[in-house]
Order: sequence, then C-alpha cells, then structure tokens
Amino acid sequence: MLGDHTTEIAVLIGFIAIAIAGLVIRSRWFKGWFGEFKVNSVIKRNLDKSDYRLLSDLTLPSRGGTTQIDHVVLSRFGVFVIETKNMLGLIFGTANQSKWTQVVFRRKSSFQNPIRQNFKHVRTVQELLGLKSHQIHSLVAFVGSATPKTLMPSDVVWGADSVAEAIGSKQIELIDPEVLDELETRLSEARLEPSIFTNRAHVKHVKTRAAERKKGLSSCPRCGSGLVKRTNEKSGERFWGCSKFPRCRGTRRATA
Repeated sequence: MLGDHTTEIAVLIGFIAIAIAGLVIRSRWFKGWFGEFKVNSVIKRNLDKSDYRLLSDLTLPSRGGTTQIDHVVLSRFGVFVIETKNMLGLIFGTANQSKWTQVVFRRKSSFQNPIRQNFKHVRTVQELLGLKSHQIHSLVAFVGSATPKTLMPSDVVWGADSVAEAIGSKQIELIDPEVLDELETRLSEARLEPSIFTNRAHVKHVKTRAAERKKGLSSCPRCGSGLVKRTNEKSGERFWGCSKFPRCRGTRRATA
C-alpha cells in the first residue's frame, strides 16, 4: 500500500512538473529568451571572434530611465545593435507605421514597430560610445516562424541565420580595430548589473512611458527625443515640438 501511495505522489509531481514546464515554454519571457539564445548561437558559430565581439542582454542607462538591448556586436565594420523578435504567423508593417500587426489563425494583434523600438537602443549606444551615425547599424531580427506580408526595409531580417549574413555583408572598415577594446569596456562598465531588480525597474520605466504616450506627452514621433511645448507664431496655436529642433521637426498636437 505504501508503495502504491508513493507511486501516486510521484505521478502527481510529474504531472505538475509537466504543467509548469508547459506554462513556462508558452510564456513571453521564455519565447524572448529562446529567440535571443538562437541569435547568440548563430553569431558565435558563424562570425570570427577576432573580428566580432558579442554582448547580449544589456540594460543601459538612457535619458530619463533605462533601455534594454538584446545584442550588440562590435566590429571594425561598425557596431550592430540588434532587436530580436521570436514570433510566428504573418507580419504586416512598414517603416513609418507606429504599430505593426501579427496575424495568427485570423487572430490579429498589434505590437510596437521594432524599427522605432530599436531606434532608442541605437541612439543610446551611439551616444555612450561617441560614434557617428554611419558607424552604427540597426538590425531587427525575426527568428521564429513568422513571415512578412508587406515589403520590409533591408534592416529587418528573417531567420536566425540571416542575422550573421546581414552582419557579415558589411565589409567596409568604419572603426579602428585598436579602439574596440575601449568600446567594449565602455559598454561593460555602463551596463546595469543583470538581476530581477534591474528588470523590474526597467519594466516600471516602460510602463510609465506607455502611460505618457496615452496622454500625448511622450517622445518625438520622428526621433524619440523629448518634447517641448511651443507656440505657432502665425496661428498662436500651442503644440509639442521636438527638443532637437531645428535638426528634427517632429511635432505632436497639444491636447490641453
């Protein structure tokens, strides 16, 4: 009898373990982690370590908060800032749209334009390393089974293997190899310590920014910089203008 009872408990524990594993595998966290893992593996396997230096899962301080970057690859051919999306279904979107659409079995859902999402990452790395715009490359990688249904820009690639191909296609030397050690040190020293507390703080920052967007007081729709309230000299109408004016002329209507 005792043996039967022990067997029942073991079976129950097994079922619970399987159920928990199923929930974890279906979670957004696991999908994101697995997508990043695939990109890490492809880069390490296909790109020469003497030419390319990989840093992953970086949380860096940025203007007014933090930003999380999936991968940064340092090389003499430029610095590559990579945003990874592990998704399935059909993907619709253009470079200028603020939201893209995912369709899975006729079910539609929207998500932030990953090109715009990666713009802040690129800007943060560029300012931290003191790079010129032509020395840094933005790359968005869809590494799941998703397929595009609209014409996509060249900085969006499909499949993990395409990440290494896109990076390897850049063969014009843009950065002195002798400064790569310094650039890597800057990123390593600036990154926040990976921990649950760092992730929580970043999530809180993202939620705050999302709340600001709903009020129409978020970032510039063109470059992501802060907004300043201005007045149209001809009409007297108040509006939100980019803080980097006149370099950027992005605006938003003032709601109050």
